[in-house]
Amino acid sequence: MSKLINQPILLTYAGDFPLSFFFGQNFIIKYIVKHWREAGQWWAGEPELFVYEVSTNRCRCELHFVPSTEQWILYRLAD
Repeated sequence: MSKLINQPILLTYAGDFPLSFFFGQNFIIKYIVKHWREAGQWWAGEPELFVYEVSTNRCRCELHFVPSTEQWILYRLAD
């Protein structure tokens, strides 16, 4: 089961690797399961996204990075 969150978060890094983020509680990122790029509907003004599925100490999460705003978004939590 997954839960749509779609809220901005701040990531902590160890070098270039995302280490953790806080969303009500601390989520420690163990590893990146997979990642891909989504171009979005550029003709409708949607930004390009980098999508990361990560495994944390609590669950799997889908994180989005929007390069145009340099913002991270916790998009989805999955049990």
